Amino acid sequence: MKVFDVRDITEGVDAALAVVENPAHRHMLKNYRRHALLEVSGHWEDILIPAMTADHPVYRITERGRTLVLDGMAEVRAFYSGIVSEGANVFGALEENVAVSDHGIFIEAVFAQVVRGTDPALAGEDVEPGGVYQVSHNFAACWPYREGRLAGEYIYDDSGSWRVDEVDPAALISPAEARALLAPSLARSPLSEIEKGLALFTR
Repeated sequence: MKVFDVRDITEGVDAALAVVENPAHRHMLKNYRRHALLEVSGHWEDILIPAMTADHPVYRITERGRTLVLDGMAEVRAFYSGIVSEGANVFGALEENVAVSDHGIFIEAVFAQVVRGTDPALAGEDVEPGGVYQVSHNFAACWPYREGRLAGEYIYDDSGSWRVDEVDPAALISPAEARALLAPSLARSPLSEIEKGLALFTR
């Protein structure tokens, strides 16, 4: 069984960047890459700046039959702030296929998070409070882009694919550790590259 390693969160988008040549499509992929690194590093405020995200983003996140709708910047800001303040931002894809079109980014992935047995994500599961577990599930997503900026996230999970596996405690890392591990990758996805790419959409 594959266990989540935060250093691998850009593997899917990196594979897409290795073959996509269209400059506008590459810009969206680079935005997606930087967004993921910022989110898992806890730098959520830097996701929601004008160069990265539209003024009025709309998120629709469906998990296990429940849908959360975030309509506008204030609600999206509160969502990210809550995740990071709870220390729940260390997650990502175990496997990910990423495609891109003029509309935006399309994703099919196995998403995972490693948590303690007391984590709310394990509520109702038959786990030991002192154990460490990987929670994983399949999902598909569309991230629409407008004029080179993220306009929203529409995420739909496969509720029948959710699984919980006990893993080595060494697989559990803190948000601070994730931030340090991802710093080199984030340095290779600078904001200046994103700002430069926006010129592709103003011609």
